[in-house]
Amino acid sequence: MNLSRILGAAVVCLTGVGLAAVSVHQFLTGGLGAPGLLIAGATLLIGVSFAVAGPVLYRSDIESNHLLRIAGWNTLGVVVTVAVLLLVGAFQAASGGDVTAPLLSGAVVVGVSAFAHVLIGFNDVRRIRARTVARQRRKAAVMNRFLRHDLRHAAQLLLGYGDQLDATHDGDIGGKVANIGYDLVDSGERLDVLDDLIEGVPHRQAIDVRATIEEERDEWASDHPEATLTVDIEDDPTVYAGEHFPTAITELVENACNHGGDAPTVTVEAAPADDGVSVRVLDDGDGIPEQERDLINEGRMETDLEHSSGMGLWLVRWIAEFYDGTFRVETRPEGGSEATLTLPAA
Repeated sequence: MNLSRILGAAVVCLTGVGLAAVSVHQFLTGGLGAPGLLIAGATLLIGVSFAVAGPVLYRSDIESNHLLRIAGWNTLGVVVTVAVLLLVGAFQAASGGDVTAPLLSGAVVVGVSAFAHVLIGFNDVRRIRARTVARQRRKAAVMNRFLRHDLRHAAQLLLGYGDQLDATHDGDIGGKVANIGYDLVDSGERLDVLDDLIEGVPHRQAIDVRATIEEERDEWASDHPEATLTVDIEDDPTVYAGEHFPTAITELVENACNHGGDAPTVTVEAAPADDGVSVRVLDDGDGIPEQERDLINEGRMETDLEHSSGMGLWLVRWIAEFYDGTFRVETRPEGGSEATLTLPAA
């Protein structure tokens, strides 16, 4: 049961029920005259439209958080208009004035205001969805480039080494072929994660940062025996994230080990921050080129002339966005790169 969806649809529906009830009451009371009947009829029409719109919106393909946003705009229109009408009514009463059928007059104004605010809500949701689609297109463009470049390049290497293996039966060549195969497997796993980030819904829970890093540390050391790995965790931070959080940390460590030289020194730090929990991965390599830093930090569209050297950092950025976090990469003044992943604290 999706309570957010039920609440959003119920708010819209109850607005209509209230307006319809006022108009029906005025019809039953009578004595409205032609203008009053017209106003009561318009109020009834608006009320019925809202009452029907609630269930329709509930069954629509609008996302639950977007439906709740539309209901919020609807509520804002009702509350603000009612407050203004009450102030106007108080002023008229204090001035000795009188309003014929104040309940009906107020209802039609509230109905029109609520309708206008629902339209504002729909436009707001459309703007958010358009921005989301644009962000997904940027991700797809990066993924497409890596698929075309990396997988084609790997396939060409496999064919070349395969020909040499047939000619020489050299075991070293066989090892190279196997390593390329592993790289292709890693690329496939990254694409699985990316597909989930684009199409999936984040399932979050409290994750112990220290336990996660310690659990992955042995595998990092095994994959990179030449590297010196240091872990420095302040307090016992927990993040509000999901299953892709370990993937993000592993990608950062892999990137640091692969670009930190022949015997890299890699440090993984984690500590509470003002805006959540920050995990920093430092290395002593040559740093990250300015063009690549700008692409990752600003999330710009890649082109044939401006593109990054790998998919790992992009994947970390998208995981950060998936869990409402941030990600930045920098080149440290003393040398080496610094990657900072910040996620909400649990």
